[in-house]
Amino acid sequence: MDKSAPDPFKELGSSNIHTHITEPKTISIMNIAFHFLGCRLNEAENEQLARSFVDHGHKMVTLEDSPDVIILNTCGVTCDAMRKSRNFARRMAALAPRLLVLMGCAIDLMAEGETPLSDEDLLQQSQNRTQKIIHILRKDRPNAADIILNAMDEFQSESDVDEAEKALASASYRLRMRSFIKIQDGCNNQCTYCAVRLARGKERSEPAAHVIHEIQKCLEIGEKEIVLTGVQLGAWREDNRSLKDLIRDILTQTDVQRLRLSSIEPWHIRPELWELWEDKRLCPHFHIPVQSGSNDVLTAMRRRTPIDGYLNKIRTIRSEIPNVRISTDLIVGFPGETQDMWKETLDFIREAAFDDVHLFRFSPRPNTIAAALPNPVPPAVKRERWNEAETLIQSIRQKRLQSTIGYRGRVLWEIAGNTNDNRIQWQGYSENYLLFARDFPQDKHIRGTITEEIFNQEDLNLNLQLK
Repeated sequence: MDKSAPDPFKELGSSNIHTHITEPKTISIMNIAFHFLGCRLNEAENEQLARSFVDHGHKMVTLEDSPDVIILNTCGVTCDAMRKSRNFARRMAALAPRLLVLMGCAIDLMAEGETPLSDEDLLQQSQNRTQKIIHILRKDRPNAADIILNAMDEFQSESDVDEAEKALASASYRLRMRSFIKIQDGCNNQCTYCAVRLARGKERSEPAAHVIHEIQKCLEIGEKEIVLTGVQLGAWREDNRSLKDLIRDILTQTDVQRLRLSSIEPWHIRPELWELWEDKRLCPHFHIPVQSGSNDVLTAMRRRTPIDGYLNKIRTIRSEIPNVRISTDLIVGFPGETQDMWKETLDFIREAAFDDVHLFRFSPRPNTIAAALPNPVPPAVKRERWNEAETLIQSIRQKRLQSTIGYRGRVLWEIAGNTNDNRIQWQGYSENYLLFARDFPQDKHIRGTITEEIFNQEDLNLNLQLK
């Protein structure tokens, strides 16, 4: 599943899929707010919907702006994610929008019977007893924009939207200088712990022409970086064409300044990809989930790449791509994980020396094979192992950041922070996903610019605070 590096800005049978959007018509402008939990794929889906609504003249606002419509894209990857999704659904209902839209993995899993959340429960949270609630399930997701637009039609009167209003609505959507583009959905793998494949269905790919079109729309409103997302990013296919061909199309057919992959499984990393990184617009950052450092545990998980194969791949990446940074996902306390297997994982963490690791305690998910496996690891042991791994990971992370001091990175400035003595602190990421902060004069246009900066001790401290 797509779990890329943390983002301090995120608060603000196989077949092709293509979202059909109806032609814009004269309507009153609706204030629409989005929220998402979980992965970059959910964020990409939200952004695609927002672009569609902007095309229809609607305005994107924050949850604090009393929106007419709230769209919540949920996550079901863990039991905790399901709990948070239910709680957020109630919180969104309590904000009393005229229309509440619920979608994402948690909503699909609830529809299959996993601790369902009824509309009656949600309406009890709301002061608006006429609030309309719609659930967009997996089969309807390709037509989500039309479904939501049709629902809005039921409670809005028609009026003219002039070009100035539409331009304002378009400008309001530019929350950052990078956009997430969904190129693929679904998963054909059989990882024993994963509920995402149950919620997302079989693998299917967006047509290349549609991906290019979405990217062009983002570039037209000033976005500088595009992040490609998918449940199985490396499984993108169109006829006999693969991810390598799609990336090449994007680089040759668009003027994108930076192109980034969100997450890619180790079995999709192949030697023919490396030549693409000769184009400096491709960001030298990889998130490659491994899940365990023990081959016995990987076998029980039905993961397809053994540890030696994984290590060989990241060694090759580091030798082929300068200044590359690599992160991963690890699950602690999978059923049957013995102390010896856990020591293998710790040894693996030391050898791999990741720049970042997203660490999860195993959470049994209904209707998965792992939920019924024998020899569960006691919660106290899971906590102990998690703490042990986290300490090791942060030690390695600090050493790697320390070795990065003096690195010259090209930083895309995105968000303004504190103001002091007519200067504003701006934050932004380098191409290899290091966070930088610099002070600039208040009267200087910074947002969306890219400058070369030297990574220093203050930047190191800033990156350590992300954990």
